[in-house]
Amino acid sequence: MRKLIATRFPDHPTVDSPEDVGALVRAVRTAAGLTLEEAALTVQVAKQTLQNLETGKGTVSLALVFKVLAGLGIRLRWQALEGASHATAQKGNSNAP
Repeated sequence: MRKLIATRFPDHPTVDSPEDVGALVRAVRTAAGLTLEEAALTVQVAKQTLQNLETGKGTVSLALVFKVLAGLGIRLRWQALEGASHATAQKGNSNAP
C-alpha cells in the first residue's frame, strides 16, 4: 500500500488556466486522502480523465470538469475583471438598455 502525500493548495485564489483547475482538483483529492483511482470511482469518471484534468490537459470536456468539481465538493465563484463595463457584460443581450 503506497502512502498518499497531500499536495499543496495553490498559492493564489484565481483560476486562469486548465493547469490551475488541475492543481486545485489534485489538492482537494489528496487532502481528502483519495488516490487517483478512488477519486475516479467516487465521481464516476475514468481514471485517465481525472489524470488529464489534474495535469491541466485541455482535452477534458467542461461537463466532465464540473462533474469532478461537484463530486469532490469544489464550487467555483466568478468575479468580473477590473475595467469590465456593464455594456461589455450585456453584449449580445437583446434586452440590454
